[in-house]
Amino acid sequence: MRFFSNVAFSPGASVPVGLLVGAALSLGALGLFARPVDAAADRPADTLPLADVKPGMKGYGLTVFKGTTPERFDVEVIATLKQFRPNQDLILIKTPNHPRLDVAHTVAGMSGSPIYLEGKMIGAYAYGWMFGAEPIAGVTPIHSMIEDLRRPVPTPLFPRTRGAPLPGARAEAPTPRAIEAKSAHAFRGDPMTYDLAAHAKQVESRVTMARGSGTSASTLTPAATPLLVGGASPGALALLEKLVGPMGMMPLQAGGGGPSKPPADAPSGFVDGGAIGVQLLSGDVSLMGLGTVTRVEGQKLLAFGHPMMGGGVSDFPTALAKVHWILATQNRSFKIGEPIKPMGSLINDRQASIVVDSRRVPHTFPIRVKIDGAPGAPKTEWNMTGAHDPFMAPMIVAVGIGSALETTAAERNDTTWRAISKVQIAGHGTITLEDFGAGAGEPIGPDSLMRSRLTRALGALMSNPWENPVIEKVDVVVKITNEREVSLVRGAQAVELEIDAGQPARIRLSLLPYQGKLETRTIEVPIPASYAGEEVEIEIEPGFEADRPVPAPESIADLVAGLATQSFPAESLVATVRFEGEAGAAFRGRIATRLPPGAVDALRSSSSSIAPETFASLQQTVHPMQRFVVGRDRVRVKVKPNLK
Repeated sequence: MRFFSNVAFSPGASVPVGLLVGAALSLGALGLFARPVDAAADRPADTLPLADVKPGMKGYGLTVFKGTTPERFDVEVIATLKQFRPNQDLILIKTPNHPRLDVAHTVAGMSGSPIYLEGKMIGAYAYGWMFGAEPIAGVTPIHSMIEDLRRPVPTPLFPRTRGAPLPGARAEAPTPRAIEAKSAHAFRGDPMTYDLAAHAKQVESRVTMARGSGTSASTLTPAATPLLVGGASPGALALLEKLVGPMGMMPLQAGGGGPSKPPADAPSGFVDGGAIGVQLLSGDVSLMGLGTVTRVEGQKLLAFGHPMMGGGVSDFPTALAKVHWILATQNRSFKIGEPIKPMGSLINDRQASIVVDSRRVPHTFPIRVKIDGAPGAPKTEWNMTGAHDPFMAPMIVAVGIGSALETTAAERNDTTWRAISKVQIAGHGTITLEDFGAGAGEPIGPDSLMRSRLTRALGALMSNPWENPVIEKVDVVVKITNEREVSLVRGAQAVELEIDAGQPARIRLSLLPYQGKLETRTIEVPIPASYAGEEVEIEIEPGFEADRPVPAPESIADLVAGLATQSFPAESLVATVRFEGEAGAAFRGRIATRLPPGAVDALRSSSSSIAPETFASLQQTVHPMQRFVVGRDRVRVKVKPNLK
C-alpha cells in the first residue's frame, strides 16, 4: 500500500519571478529560445555549404577499417533529400570500388565517418537501409552537426574537467543548478513504483521519436550503434537485446572490454575519422557503443551523425577505440572493436550528432559483487564501473550483477540465494536492501536482478523528482546454498475460534518444505480489546509480498528512508488485520495506521488543498521464519463480548 501526491499551481496563484526566469533559461538550454544563427558567419572555412553539393560530385570519406588509423574510401553524391528530418536535410551517397564496403554495404559503427568533397567536409556517414544490396548511405550535413556543437552546456557539467580549457575554447554562460532540466532518460512515474521493464519501454518510445524506426527494410534509418559486450553471460546478452535492441543498439558478444592499460601505440587523442567508444559499463563486464569521430574542435568533438539515444544533455564515459574487423552480414554489417584508452564524456545527444568533451571526467560509480557458497568457482568477486544515468544505471546493475551470478553459480539444481546490497548516496548515507531467490532448473541470472529490490531502488533514486543524486558505490554480497530453502503455506487455522477481549489470536500454520515432512507452527496475532463482540479476519502472507504503508515521499531524504523500510524481511510471514470502519492517514512523511473517528476530518485544512492521504486502517505483525515461505491464507476469529 503506497500513497502519492500530485503538486500543481492553482489558477491565479503567484509564481516567483526566479522560477519564471529559471524556466525561461531551461527552455533556452533546450533550444526553444535559441538565438538566430547566421549560417554563413558560423560556417567553418574547411566545410562546404550544402547548396554547393551537387549530384555526381566525387570525394572521399575517412573511417577506421582496422586498428586505429583512419583510411580513405571513395564516395559519389547521388542527391540531396530535403527536410529528411525536422530542419535537417540528408545527402545520399554511394561508396563505390572499396573491397570491404562492396561486400559489407551499410556498416554499423561507421556512423560519424566524415565525408569530403573538394577537400572540404560536407557531413557524416550516418544512415542506411537494412538488407541493402548495394553500398548506399545517408550523410548528415555538417552544418546541422555544428549547430549541436554550439549548444550551451549546463553548469553542472563544468566542474568535472581535467586540465584547463584549450586555447580558443568557447566559454558558455553559467546556469544555476536549481534550473537544471530533468534527464530525458528519467522514469516517468512514482519513484516508489519503479520498474525497469516499464522504464525501458518509456525510453524506447523517446528514442524511436529521436532516431526514427530502425526495424523497417524500406526506411532509411540511422546506422545502428553496435553495443559490444564483453564478459557477459548468455542471460545478460538476452536481457540487453530485450531492453536496448529496440533503441537502435545492437548487442554483440564481440569483445568490448579492452586492455587493462592503454597500448604503447595508442593515439594521444581523438582525430577526424577515428574510432570512438561510449562506455556504459567497464571492468569484469563491459558494454561499449562503437562509432566514428566526425570533427574535432578544440576539446570537443562531433560523432555518429545521428543520436545514440536522443537524450539531450548526458554524461556517458567515452574512449579511444580500436577496430578489429568489419563483419559483413545480410542484415546490417558492423564493426568489431574495443576501447583502448578512456577519454572524455558524451555531453550532448542530439538529432544530428553526439557531442563529446574530451577533457571532461564523467561521473561513474563502482559496482562490487562478492559471491559466497560457490566452491570451485574460478571467480567469486567481480568489479565494474557503470555510467551514472537514470536509465543505464539500474539496467547495467541488473546486467552486470546478474551476469556475475549466472556465471559463478550457474548450477541447474536446487539453490537458494540471498543478496545483501548496500547503495551509498552522497549526502544521504547508505541504504541496505535484501533480495533472494530459490528454485531449480534455471540458474540465477539477470532476469532475477531485473526485478530485484536493488534495481528498483536504484531506478527510484536516479529518477527522483527533487534532486540529482550522486551514487557513490554499489556493494553486493550474495550467499548461495545448494538446497531449496522454501516452505509452502498449506493451511492456517485459528487455535481458538473465540478469544477473550484483549487476548491475542493464536494461529496454527501448516508448512510444507520443498523436501521433507509437513511442519506446524503457531503464531500469535494481537487483537485490540476494543473489538469485543466483533469478528476479525486475519490475512497471512509472505513478508516479501506484503505491502507496508509508506507515506508519499516529499524529498529525496524521504525517498531514501522509504526505500529502506518499504519491504518486510524476506524470510518472514506478515499477519494483517484490517479494521472495518476505521481509517489511517499518511501526511508530511508520517503515517498513522489507526485514527479515532473524526480524526481525518480534523486533519483536513479549510484553507489548503493539500490534505492527508487516507486508507483503510490496518495492523501488521511480522513473524520471522528463518526460511522463505510462499503461499497465503486467511482465518477469522470472534472476540467475545466484554461483559464487565
